[in-house]
Amino acid sequence: MRGCTIDRFRPMAATHSPGRPGDPARTNDLRVQLALDAAGLGSFIWYPADDRGVPDARLLALFGLPPGSSLSLARALASTIHPDDRETFRDAMDRALDPDGTGLLQEDVRIVRPDGSQRWIAVSGQTSFEGAPPQPTRMDGVAMDITDRKQAEAVLRANARTQRFLLALGDALRPLADAGAIMRTAMGMLAEHLDVNRGYYGEVEHNGTYCRVRDSFNRGVQSLDGRYRLDDYSPSKMDLLRAARNLVITDAEHDADIGQAERDRYLALSIRSLINVPLVKNEHFIAVLGVSDERARDWSEEEIEVVRETAERTWAAVERARAEAALRQSEKRFQQVARNLDAAFYVVDMSQDRMHHLNDAHRRLWSIEPARRREAWFQRVHPDDAQRVRALHESFALGKSSAFDAQYRIVLDDACVRWVHDRAVVGSRNEDGRVRTVTGMMQDITQQKHDARLLRQSEEKYRHLFDSIDQGFTLIEMIFEGERAVDYRFVEINPAFERQTGLVNALGRTMRECASDHEQAWFDTYGEVARTGKPLRFERRADALDRDFDVYAFRVGPADAPKVAVLFADITDRRLMEDALRQADRRKDEFLATLAHELRNPLAPLRTGLELLRRWNVREDAGATLGMMERQVRHLVRMVDDLLDISRISRGKVELDRRRVDLVHEVRVAAEAMQPTYEAENRTLSIDLTPSPLMVCADTTRVMQVLGNLLSNALKFTPEGGHIRVSLAREGDEAVLCVRDDGIGIADDDLEQIFASFMQVDTSLERGQNGLGLGLAVAKELVSMHGGRIQARSKGLGEGSEFMVRLPLDEIPETFEFEPVDVSGAPLVVECPDAHAWRRVLVVDDNRASADTLALLLRLSGFEVAVAYEGQQAVDRARAWRPDAVVMDIGMPDLNGFEACRAMRDDALGRPFVAIALTGWGGADAKQASRDAGFDLHLVKPAEPSAITELLEMRLSALARQPS
Repeated sequence: MRGCTIDRFRPMAATHSPGRPGDPARTNDLRVQLALDAAGLGSFIWYPADDRGVPDARLLALFGLPPGSSLSLARALASTIHPDDRETFRDAMDRALDPDGTGLLQEDVRIVRPDGSQRWIAVSGQTSFEGAPPQPTRMDGVAMDITDRKQAEAVLRANARTQRFLLALGDALRPLADAGAIMRTAMGMLAEHLDVNRGYYGEVEHNGTYCRVRDSFNRGVQSLDGRYRLDDYSPSKMDLLRAARNLVITDAEHDADIGQAERDRYLALSIRSLINVPLVKNEHFIAVLGVSDERARDWSEEEIEVVRETAERTWAAVERARAEAALRQSEKRFQQVARNLDAAFYVVDMSQDRMHHLNDAHRRLWSIEPARRREAWFQRVHPDDAQRVRALHESFALGKSSAFDAQYRIVLDDACVRWVHDRAVVGSRNEDGRVRTVTGMMQDITQQKHDARLLRQSEEKYRHLFDSIDQGFTLIEMIFEGERAVDYRFVEINPAFERQTGLVNALGRTMRECASDHEQAWFDTYGEVARTGKPLRFERRADALDRDFDVYAFRVGPADAPKVAVLFADITDRRLMEDALRQADRRKDEFLATLAHELRNPLAPLRTGLELLRRWNVREDAGATLGMMERQVRHLVRMVDDLLDISRISRGKVELDRRRVDLVHEVRVAAEAMQPTYEAENRTLSIDLTPSPLMVCADTTRVMQVLGNLLSNALKFTPEGGHIRVSLAREGDEAVLCVRDDGIGIADDDLEQIFASFMQVDTSLERGQNGLGLGLAVAKELVSMHGGRIQARSKGLGEGSEFMVRLPLDEIPETFEFEPVDVSGAPLVVECPDAHAWRRVLVVDDNRASADTLALLLRLSGFEVAVAYEGQQAVDRARAWRPDAVVMDIGMPDLNGFEACRAMRDDALGRPFVAIALTGWGGADAKQASRDAGFDLHLVKPAEPSAITELLEMRLSALARQPS
């Protein structure tokens, strides 16, 4: 319609005014109307003065208005003309109404019909001017629907733009060799072409479960790179992609097929509209390429097509780049492998009879350059192998065999003979089937041949050993039911097998067949070795065979063919001997414990008797003799203690009562206690202790025992006039106690075994001073139980010795703060009312000497004493006499001490009383039994007499203060 003037339709004005029938003008108007109808044109007259338009019916239909509707320019500009075209149309009308112009209106505009649809129309009109100066009075015009033409033009323009884009895309992708760069470039160009915020490429992973987006293009929005679970999105839309169909969303916010959670995910990523094009290969959804925008968008077919075309070209470019990269990598690996292969690599061109691509290993092996012909190979083949190798090679070259595989010898220039393993395959063939190129690899197997020969020799030696060893050997094949081993078959056995197991004709049979009641533990153990491959060494009894075995089992071969090799020996006789030794050792321990107990009983009256003699003020010249006797009794007590302790330690019966103590204080007290003994023996004892406390976590009694044993040992092996020095210092996080003497010393051969039980050091100086040889052994065990260590050093005989004990420190804070206590008003002495009334002591012991001497000592100490020599007698006397304290032995006939104490506690004797066990049994079990029986204290014979009296005084005083 553009270019057509209104003059051609000037007569149409008559259609809007009446005429006479047969009037030529009317006939002409009818013809014009028919022409307008045929052309699909609508006509109008518009009067500018009152903005009134007179349209015909076709024009109203064109605008989607009902018949009889009116038109005005203001209304058209306000609602009918598309908002984007209103300004342009207003300018065109202004020019058409300008008297200085042509008065012609020609404009293509979009209109919006009442139903919301849009159409393109071409409007042409001619303005009429009248008056002076001229003024526009009316405009005659026509309008035609040109929507189809506009759409066709848009398609042509879009196709042209699309073609330009695709050409540019191809040019941009062609030089790129990296898949990531290809995707980034394609996504950026596509997003720019479609004017969208984002372009992306994703690959489907984990059997279609996830999509991994990489190298996305993002403009003004967050990156889309990441991993997305496909099940989080609409199943119907995912089904489209899996079916190789495009997914198009115009407005995610109002898409009814999208759930709220999915909609929120889209909007959080600034996705309002999108196009996704899938890549499906072999019915598998493997990738997606798409664009998205933060605005709602009515995607055109052309836009969808350009995304699809871009996807196809991008995928092709990516696959090309990846294939080229794989090829380059393969070539690189080939070159690296060829260079680094220990085997000789070669390619032979059979048509030219030349070798190519020889690697360094080939040159080293053959000393042949690439220019040499194939015949050079055969010249180096060992004469004894040449005919065989040539025949194999000719058969291969003629295509009679698919591969060449031979082991043969070659002779080098220096006459050295090497074994090679030569393998080759056909690279290509001629049209007649003959081999054209050959690719091969040759490995120097000289060492392998040498090793094989040695292996055969070794196998012969192994077979000889296998047949001659005394230990049994078998190779078994495990039999499983599910995961559980239920049996095994004897695959191989040696001659000693039958002698060691007693099983006859076992080869080829299963263990269940040989011994049906064989324990399941054996199958479980060997099954574990077969499954894990972890070897096991163990000892176990086989009741079904009535034997004990020492076994070493290890897996042979791969896990899927579980075989276990078992090397074993019948140790039944050894087990019986060990049991006998354990019984003998147990009896020894019991004997030592009993011996110590029995020795304590006679020592008790001796110690008590000596105390009585001292209290009776014997003659002054007998005092030295009494001191000597007391020292000898203490020495005998110490030996008995050591004898009992080594027995307890060997049985694990010693328990430590560990507390936090100052080792400096304990060492000072122990040294001061030994000082009189040293002075009496004419030895000098000096101490050098650190001024700062050294706190250790230790059993005070046992630490004092260790130091006492070391000091006694030094005293024993230091001659009169000698000197013993005790020092204590800190070294790092340890307390170091040293006892050094200038005595007889220790020979080098004895240093390593000086701490062994019953060790007697044979010295030429003082052989007569040796004791039981237990003191140092006990000291070592006790130090070890405290987490410490002990060491002996000596420069040799006559050079003295040094014993060093190291104990871990228990660190203490540097400062202490104590809550002050006001004791100004407290009495210094607490009087015990009626203390004289709490003096009755019943002494019970079946050893009359022990009972009588202790009773006499207690009477001299101010106690009222009664004596009983049997358990039942003690119970009866206690009921009659009502003692305040009972000092009682444990091991007695008729009624032992435990039973007697329980009987007294059950009877209660009418008043509370103190019960003290005084016995030769000093173990932890005996002490616990004493507590359980109702004893308050447990003392071990021979106890210090003063300790007994002091304990009685303290306990009875406390008892007297209790309210009645």
